Amino acid sequence: MLIETLATILNDTDAPPIDHYAEDALAELEGRRFFLFQHVLCDLIPLLNLDQEVLLAFITRLLDTGGNDLDSGALNTAFGEWTKKDPTRPFKVYEAVRAGDSLALRQLFTVLRMNADAEVGLIFAQDHEREAKLAATSALGAMELGERYGEVLDTLLQGASSDDGDIALRSVEAGYRAAAKRKVYAPASFDEQLARILQTRSPTAIHLAADLLWLHREGLSESAIDLCLDAVADVDPDNIVTISHIDHTTYQLVGAERVEKVVYLLSELFDRSQGRITLDAFQSTYHALKQAGADVLGSAVVYWLLNGDVYTRKCVANEVCSVGSDDPPFSIPASSLPTEPSDQLFLCRKAVGWFFIDPLAAVVIPLAVLRDGSPDIASDVLSLIYDPLLLSYGGKLKDYLERYVGGGGANGSGITELLARKAAFKDAMEGIERLVELHPSEMQREAERVQWNEKMERGMEQGRRKSIFEDIFTKQYILYGRSSLTPIHTGEGATHLTEIEMKSFSISSELPLLNIVDPVGLDHMLVHFKLEPREQR
Repeated sequence: MLIETLATILNDTDAPPIDHYAEDALAELEGRRFFLFQHVLCDLIPLLNLDQEVLLAFITRLLDTGGNDLDSGALNTAFGEWTKKDPTRPFKVYEAVRAGDSLALRQLFTVLRMNADAEVGLIFAQDHEREAKLAATSALGAMELGERYGEVLDTLLQGASSDDGDIALRSVEAGYRAAAKRKVYAPASFDEQLARILQTRSPTAIHLAADLLWLHREGLSESAIDLCLDAVADVDPDNIVTISHIDHTTYQLVGAERVEKVVYLLSELFDRSQGRITLDAFQSTYHALKQAGADVLGSAVVYWLLNGDVYTRKCVANEVCSVGSDDPPFSIPASSLPTEPSDQLFLCRKAVGWFFIDPLAAVVIPLAVLRDGSPDIASDVLSLIYDPLLLSYGGKLKDYLERYVGGGGANGSGITELLARKAAFKDAMEGIERLVELHPSEMQREAERVQWNEKMERGMEQGRRKSIFEDIFTKQYILYGRSSLTPIHTGEGATHLTEIEMKSFSISSELPLLNIVDPVGLDHMLVHFKLEPREQR
């Protein structure tokens, strides 16, 4: 009712202009208040009976005030709804554009799309000046074309071959978008123009490829999809917007059972960017891989370890390795293992080298090779499981291997022998911690404690200074690890403390024994496993 009442008042002939005191009002609207005001206006604008020039000027002022933080699409849509209320209004906008009205030009795309004026859009796309041609081209791709589909695609194809890069790019995008709306592939001639545009590897061309894959994939043939995937692999690591769009794309491709293309693309992104792009930027995609099943993620891990460079393997290790997990994060299907015994052993060494910090993740691939790989390398694989994994870890790794043997896992006798050797080694180590010669002196312990405390104090202070949360959240004081106190301000200058009882939780981890007994030898071994090249054939 409020919106209708406001519209009635503003539509009255004696009403003040809609932009009356607009500058003063906008100056008082900051942040969230501006968006709330905008929502009211978006409901109000379609109900107004104002002159086009007045309304365009008012909307433009709002758009300029909001800047990049404003959801301009909402105001533009409101103006489009306004033009639909009277069949003469769209044509007045078109006349203003032809007359060179820059304010009307800013609304041309929305008015054409929302009124589905394909005929007028074709006229602007074929014969008008550049900015109007760009707006009309985008509108043609976004609207329902019906019987004009073929005619529009011919016009868009002509624009796609233009020497003007912006017009060519916009025309190609519109052509694929129009095809996707009809759930058909765009003609092969569009693939040719797409290849020409993507060959430049410009930021706008790569962004186009990402958006085509994300938003208009139904209009892309297999060759067009491959062209786009090749292009996005060259994205600038600093272009976080395009990378975000690529993440949306790869997430959808996993769901569309194109996992192999996604796995290959991610490896290319990590290695070409030399580690500046990581799996942190592709959390949606990684989540999709995990949701697709442990075998799917395991197959991806196998590919990355076998074919990726150091940057890819580091990204994978950072993601799959965790502390305190009770089960491996993935499983290895037989179909994902390489056929050559040398490659199988290489894969095991890479898994141990990169995943050593998480023994359950590191042991999955060696066990898979024992199960489905070549029997000729079984003894080498068993040696890897024992040294360095089983020598370094007991606990969960030992329990997991015992469950593996109890479940009838392949080469169970070999694993049983390893467990026996581990038990004998542990017995031989019994009491070694009591050798005084191996203990640090009290002075060394005290020096280490002082250094650690100073480091923690500096880190906490720097964290507080740089944190955006310092001024947002209240501080809590931990009372002997059993409860917390939160100061509550009453608004009258008084403060009282609210006590909250804390619940206990725990997580366990195990330090590798070899890192204590032989840290230099262990480090040398792991570095060798990580960096040794794959045998060339």
